Amino acid sequence: MLIALTIATATMIAAVVAVNYVIDVKLASAKRVHVHTASSAAGPENFLVLGADSAALDMLSDTMWVVRVDPGRKHALVVSFPRDLWVHVAGQQDLAKINVANNGGPQRVIDTMKADFGISINHYVQVDYKSFRGVVDAIGVVPVYLPYPARDDKSGFYSPLAGCKRFTGYDALQFVRSRTLSYYSQPRQTWLSADAVPDIDRIARQQDFVRRLGTLATSKARSNPFTANAIVNRVLENLTIDTGLSRSDVLTLVDSFLGVSPSDTKHVQFETIPSAEGPDQQGQAVLFLKEPEASPMITQLGGSGIGDNPSVNGGTLSAPTGSGSGGVSSSGGGPVVSAQLHATIANQNELGPPAPRSAPC
Repeated sequence: MLIALTIATATMIAAVVAVNYVIDVKLASAKRVHVHTASSAAGPENFLVLGADSAALDMLSDTMWVVRVDPGRKHALVVSFPRDLWVHVAGQQDLAKINVANNGGPQRVIDTMKADFGISINHYVQVDYKSFRGVVDAIGVVPVYLPYPARDDKSGFYSPLAGCKRFTGYDALQFVRSRTLSYYSQPRQTWLSADAVPDIDRIARQQDFVRRLGTLATSKARSNPFTANAIVNRVLENLTIDTGLSRSDVLTLVDSFLGVSPSDTKHVQFETIPSAEGPDQQGQAVLFLKEPEASPMITQLGGSGIGDNPSVNGGTLSAPTGSGSGGVSSSGGGPVVSAQLHATIANQNELGPPAPRSAPC
């Protein structure tokens, strides 16, 4: 989700008059954090983008992206790492979900990316969810298609009607954070789970929303500099960046997206690191890195590979006594491959026909 803010910020800044002045002022007001990152080079760079909730009691990251920007090709590869991915967290002896790394601060996340995947991080960006809501409200509304009435009691999202809905910032934030989404089944007159793999399907909804948000933000900013400035303000008012992020780095990011629509898959490529369900670990449902599918994507991010990571395919891990199967086939085969990029609707046969999709969805 948070990459929408990164892409939108780049295109917004490009649309605002007096670019250097805008960048200087906005960067001066951003919160800085000192982290050890890889040295910037003339070629592609990796931005670690995390989403955080300032109201939360912990710092577990709800969203984790590595964005590889290649200015020479005007191309960005946006790879989401599911929060439930089971990995070696840098500085810890035991394995844990990757979002636990953020409890040790951004440096631990950066170190985990390097230790587990060989991925070097050049810059760090953290955006509070207040910024996400503010960007949507600065734009107005974002149209989203819902196949059925939907709700999530944990995130607070609720839409009693299906079809093309227009989300405000409040609605959008609840929707993209949903991990326990339910759809209403008219045939059965009850609510049923919407997702086959909640963490992966949540990412798929986020990526779809990001494209819509980025496309709308770009269009509105280019036609109205006042809207562009409002969006930039909403993005940067709760932004945390590394101390080494300079005007030059921002201009490099901006240059990568000049004239590029976020909906153009040739220039903005969204992916999710291949993962699979497997045995529960420490009483938790987790995801395991899926090989050999994951290695090519890690290589695209400049990574050197997965090394001896024991969480791959769940192969060296056994389910604790009394735990569920976690997606392992009953025939004794390997883990079930998680859905990628497109949310897979669970209980499709029991939900009945979906609502018709109408413009602008």
